[in-house]
Amino acid sequence: MIATTATTQLADDVMTTVACNLCGSSRERLITVQSAYRVVRCAGCGFVYVNPRPDEATLERLYLKYLPDKMIDPLSWDSYMNEVFSKAASYLSARLPDNATLLDVGCGYGFFLSCMKAKATSRVKVSGIDVSKTAVSYAAGRGLDVQLGTLDTIKFADNSFDAITMFYVLEHIPDPTRALKEARRILKPGGALFLRLPHTTPIVRILSLCGIKNNLYDPPFHLNDFSAETIGRMLTKAGFENVHTFIGGTTSPPGAMTRVMTKTFGLVAETLYLMSFKRFTLPGVAKNTIAYKGK
Repeated sequence: MIATTATTQLADDVMTTVACNLCGSSRERLITVQSAYRVVRCAGCGFVYVNPRPDEATLERLYLKYLPDKMIDPLSWDSYMNEVFSKAASYLSARLPDNATLLDVGCGYGFFLSCMKAKATSRVKVSGIDVSKTAVSYAAGRGLDVQLGTLDTIKFADNSFDAITMFYVLEHIPDPTRALKEARRILKPGGALFLRLPHTTPIVRILSLCGIKNNLYDPPFHLNDFSAETIGRMLTKAGFENVHTFIGGTTSPPGAMTRVMTKTFGLVAETLYLMSFKRFTLPGVAKNTIAYKGK
């Protein structure tokens, strides 16, 4: 649980000071300030998070428009995530049993659900949830099984799904440990949780050394930053087993220079991962992590 220790006010937002979600420590070291928000590293375990941050009611209001504002044209989001979605769908469809059920948390416009349906055909029943009315309406209009809500507001039954996916979701959640525990509860024994997470801190550090200002942490929308080590520890804390982190493709952002840099770093990361016999994941690039609920 998040340990609330104080509240302050930033502009019109109610601000809450929290302890580290991974180890519970209140000792922290400032990394940087972006968009007037402090990004800190836990002095106890190294987890990186925004502190203080808007309270959950304020965040709910902010997130309602986050996806539509970030990507006005839904097809732009499809282009941005296509490679990541395609590789994830291939990975999961090869591992899920016949008649499996999959829930995509933070499904957005539903492009991963469509990709999964295409890869697994009728073998896997897919559904999704999201907080954006615009995104859910768009996905439902394409014939997808989607609901408006979160893991907290939609109380799925225990042992409901063979797989749960979260693409760029956990960094937005105020209490990621609680979300992981809830995901584990609704997974069937032996079920898989598939995460896609950014790792921003190494890039910010390099840019800072070069004197380049940036807003890559994207606070207050991103509240947490995960290394392979910290997400592994958090998943273990939430009761998951057999945690494995790998590269799993790259996004295709708008802008030629940004796209070239993203693809280049992704290629380097994939090459190093394979050359290390799938043991080394390059810091600073987004990665996939898969973990399982024990049977």
